[in-house]
Amino acid sequence: MRAWLVVVSLAVAVPAAAQDLDRDGVPDRLEQTLLEKFAPTLLLARGECDGLPASFTPLSSTPRVSAKDATLYGQAFRVAASGGRVAIELHFFHLWASDCGRVGHDLDAEHVSAIVSASRLDAPASAWIAEAWYAAAHEGSVCDASSGAHARVIGAEAAGPRVFVSRGKHASYFDRGQCKWGCGGDECGDDRAIVPSRIINIGEIDAPLNGATWTHSTQWPMAGKLRSDFDPALRARLETTTDHVIPLMQHRRGPQAPVLAGDTAIDGLETAAESAIGAIGAATRAAGRFLRMPRRRNW
Repeated sequence: MRAWLVVVSLAVAVPAAAQDLDRDGVPDRLEQTLLEKFAPTLLLARGECDGLPASFTPLSSTPRVSAKDATLYGQAFRVAASGGRVAIELHFFHLWASDCGRVGHDLDAEHVSAIVSASRLDAPASAWIAEAWYAAAHEGSVCDASSGAHARVIGAEAAGPRVFVSRGKHASYFDRGQCKWGCGGDECGDDRAIVPSRIINIGEIDAPLNGATWTHSTQWPMAGKLRSDFDPALRARLETTTDHVIPLMQHRRGPQAPVLAGDTAIDGLETAAESAIGAIGAATRAAGRFLRMPRRRNW
């Protein structure tokens, strides 16, 4: 109890504008300001089977959906910068009760992220600009179709971008034309634009904020997504590529060509398997009829 009182006393003693409860070197108020300024708009396709991104019960050790209410969860932390500027990496998590696409599963953690910078940490919100963006799509799998973009390419230097979210699978894309790259199974549309109903800062993995203790759960890969998405080579590439969104399959995990046939190949395999099963069933039924036929005696 005494230790708890000390923590509370210290929090009260520190002005709200300077409080840094997740201990990452960025005041919590600034984190919230930047998360709200650069929040993306999610574009959902018609027929999205899980409705809206979910909010989760605070202080739970496991992720428990409390509502499907278009909540976004955010994270902010300092990263290396150049030219005397200050840089902060922002993560925006759209979390779902389930992946209801092909090979679905409970709980789905997806996100986009950005590098934003200003001349100094206490610069006003209007002085912060986005330099680069990253969109996770089937991150870490053989179907990884994640992408990156210079902020100018997607019109997201002073505000958040428009992000296509694949139906059922919830992979994130800045370019609708790249949506099929996720092993060919993704479908994107802009039938419904979702502006976040609220943005909740989850803090850091070792110092969660707002009761986001469920980020530690092994039921989903959230903990692994709280690290930087921008290695130095990627940041350098995004700084110099100002005319298109960059697919990152080769940058991070090698060529994806063997699986880009996507739905055609998967559907072909499914059809072949169904045909084989059907042929075996027909043969079995025919054999059964043959064995039940009355035998003629040879005279």
